[in-house]
Amino acid sequence: MPTLKHGNEVEKMNRQNVRRELTPQEVKMLALVVLASSSYPSMQSKDPQPIVSAWSLMLADIPLEILQAAVLKVCRESEFFPSVAQIVAAAAELDPRNEKLPSAAEAWEEVEQQICAAGIYKPPVFSSDLVRRAARAIGWLQLCSSENPAADRAHFLRLYESMKNKRKEAKEIEQVMKIAGVGDLIRALAGSQTKQEATR
Repeated sequence: MPTLKHGNEVEKMNRQNVRRELTPQEVKMLALVVLASSSYPSMQSKDPQPIVSAWSLMLADIPLEILQAAVLKVCRESEFFPSVAQIVAAAAELDPRNEKLPSAAEAWEEVEQQICAAGIYKPPVFSSDLVRRAARAIGWLQLCSSENPAADRAHFLRLYESMKNKRKEAKEIEQVMKIAGVGDLIRALAGSQTKQEATR
């Protein structure tokens, strides 16, 4: 339960930021920071403003319900105040919109099952497009008729992990660009450059 000290955090922040009022996003983040801080005695006397500002910027793309659940999850599991990275990871786990990709071992198991079930005569059916792409990259006929399945397995596992990591990195870059408004900036710059070229 938040202490009286935390009950006045909004007033404290408003006094410190006389020039501006809190945005709706910052009010939501303040509530989360106060909730999280109440679980960590060392954080209860600290100024929440820097954390609210950072969380407002870096966690803006996460829906509020998922963000709340992620903060609670990290607070229950960690001895230390949640970092942005911990919250983002927890939110990714909790977000039903995220595709749940199989591990490399599970993906290989699917490939083995489809080699037996579909073989070269039927199209294989996989739980994820990523598994299909990795199997296709090696070659479905190669996998079905291999004389060295151990080497194919090792090749598939490396390839699948690499593809999975690239997908994860691309999503992270997309989220960062979305938060920072970089996509809008790039489109605006591209538009102004096109206008300049048209006037030449």
